[in-house]
Amino acid sequence: MAEETKVTACYMCWQQCEVKMRIKDGVLKEVTGNPGGFVGGGYGCERLEGAPEFHYHPKRLNYPLKRTGERGEGKWEQISWEQALDEIAEKLLAIRDEFGPEAITKIGGTVHGPADWACWRFFNIWGSPNAFNQGKNCGQANNLQECAVYGWDSLGCGPKPGATKTIVCWGANPIHSWMTKWNYIKSAMDYGARLIVIDPRLSETASHADLWIQLRPATDGALAWGVIKILIDEGLYDKEFVDNWCTGFDEIVERAKEFPVEKVAQITEVPVDKIIQLAHYYADGPTCMCWGLATCHLGDGAGQVATHAQAVLRAITGNVDREGGNPMTGPHEDVDWFKGIAWDEFIINTERTRDCVTAEKFPICSVKSLKRYNESIKKAWGGKGYGCSFYMLFPASRGIFDAIRYGDPYPIKAMFIQTGDPLVTLGGVKNCYEAMKQVELLVGMDFFMTPSMALCDYVLPAASWIERPHLMLFWGLTNVAVAFKQPMEALYERKDDYYLWKELAKRCQLEGEWPETLEDMYSLFLRPTGKTLAEMAESEVYWTAPPEAYKRYETNGYGFGTPSGKCELVPSVVAAAGLDPLPQYIEPPQSKYRTPELAEKYPLALISGSRIRPYWHTSYRELKTLRWRHEQPVVEIHPETARTFGIADGEMVYIETTHGRCRQKARVIEGIAPGTVHAEAYWYFPELPEEEPWLFGMWDANINACVSDDYEDLDYAGDHPFRAMLCKIYKAETATAYDLPVFKGVD
Repeated sequence: MAEETKVTACYMCWQQCEVKMRIKDGVLKEVTGNPGGFVGGGYGCERLEGAPEFHYHPKRLNYPLKRTGERGEGKWEQISWEQALDEIAEKLLAIRDEFGPEAITKIGGTVHGPADWACWRFFNIWGSPNAFNQGKNCGQANNLQECAVYGWDSLGCGPKPGATKTIVCWGANPIHSWMTKWNYIKSAMDYGARLIVIDPRLSETASHADLWIQLRPATDGALAWGVIKILIDEGLYDKEFVDNWCTGFDEIVERAKEFPVEKVAQITEVPVDKIIQLAHYYADGPTCMCWGLATCHLGDGAGQVATHAQAVLRAITGNVDREGGNPMTGPHEDVDWFKGIAWDEFIINTERTRDCVTAEKFPICSVKSLKRYNESIKKAWGGKGYGCSFYMLFPASRGIFDAIRYGDPYPIKAMFIQTGDPLVTLGGVKNCYEAMKQVELLVGMDFFMTPSMALCDYVLPAASWIERPHLMLFWGLTNVAVAFKQPMEALYERKDDYYLWKELAKRCQLEGEWPETLEDMYSLFLRPTGKTLAEMAESEVYWTAPPEAYKRYETNGYGFGTPSGKCELVPSVVAAAGLDPLPQYIEPPQSKYRTPELAEKYPLALISGSRIRPYWHTSYRELKTLRWRHEQPVVEIHPETARTFGIADGEMVYIETTHGRCRQKARVIEGIAPGTVHAEAYWYFPELPEEEPWLFGMWDANINACVSDDYEDLDYAGDHPFRAMLCKIYKAETATAYDLPVFKGVD
């Protein structure tokens, strides 16, 4: 029997660890970590066990489908790719002729691979600024502040073993969400680094911490300002760096006076001695504050002040672009990223098109603001703008839905859903649902029939990482690229994401290069290296990554990528967008202090949005290999809270907010504060019926159906308040099994 081993990058989550695939007689038998791999170094999580089942799963989408009944009725006919593409392109052209190029949108996620670049390329040439990615709720609020303060982000950074002295995981649980970074953290701790975790929950990562800060949800901004004040008062900041490379420090000093440690302790419910200890540990650097998405989930007011104060904290301690601190990757040097996504065409098009649909409501996320950012970023980074430029442009999802439903500020008539499941992952699910029911053209592309796919007009079968070539690009957020040849032929009629956009571009006669295959397209990205994808993948060095470099602001002839060339502690590009560049601390949109009357009815602080292994967001609940590990969603409740509301461990409970209710199983634990509950996100049940009103049970257990997307609750970038709402809990009337869905989501 013929047996062979292929090497590629796993995409069961977004980390792209290098893996070895054991293939026997053309059948995938096993996937394991590849020791010595460029990414992961041999690491392999439990998701790899599910890879063969995922590849051959009987419920995989294998052929294009066209809706024959009403949306959500579950009636389909199998059609050819040619028919699907011809009909979709014809409808797109008609929409463009009547409503303009901006009248299309796309909602993306992560699990197909970082293939949103293919969509961005199409949208840039087509002329629509209304592409959306789940990264908006993942990093946009942080990235906007970091780029405003010091001209790039530190999202990809991790501690450097032997150099980093203090590690801060703020609103992050990398044991579940970023395991490769956790391996770096463990290694740095082996070299003597201390670990600080700031989280309302005793997460798995927090259980390893030298200092765990259990703050009241969404009070991160007050905590950060309290630390800043201690650093200033005790002279523990980096005075030389501040004097030479920062502007606005005097204003920071004045604002910090508003945050004496006793006041901060009252706001955050963190003891005074722990806040002081946090400040002293942070000052004992190099300190690496690892990226965490929680501060992008704090809602109106609370989100901006938290993300801004974190950026200030990195800067005044001199940890920006410092070895062992928060280095900045900068743009790709050996990859023609901007040519690949047709960014120049986008800039040309935006001179003659409207801005994104929420540019007026959230001006920091707009074409105008993006141009302001990039004017100075290019000066510091060799003429290249910010890598993941769409992070500065993503509209708020509510604006997309309003444009579909009401034509405000202009109509959107076509929606693509690719690499995402918005009915399960976004807040404001009811508005999403209504928009998906009303939009003229709804096209989905995925691995399985999901709640969002079930409402589409066309459902297209996606090829996975097992059946396509790969060039690791990370949405332009890093300067690393790793090449792999396609390990196996795609089964049935599964296609890669690029195929969809390339074929639509041809039918719509869009300009620009559209290579025939994904591998050819990756070779276009690699032109600066003089190699094709296959040539790089077959090389001894099958990656491109610049050597480590720090303090590049001292040698690039300009400084930091800001208008002044310095770390702008009071950032001018934020002010230019019409926002307060030195935001006041504001309580989250719902809290016992900001909305006391509401808190009487909904007395508990609700946090959600955490990653839960073995899944990746909404993915893999179809796989028996993984599902047994975590069969049902749970809501974590402190014993005191459970006693107050008469709830026993393992009972089914309702979690109710101002926007709806869902049902999860109670897990009574000590590791969460009394008065706070943590509900798991991203749940639906593939074993339940597809057709409405079921939609795979998504209305039953999906906490995101209970999260607000009201404009007044969103943060300054339009992100959802996943960790900043109030709720109440009470026993469910039904048994502990999911025997009857709760259709609270559809009135």
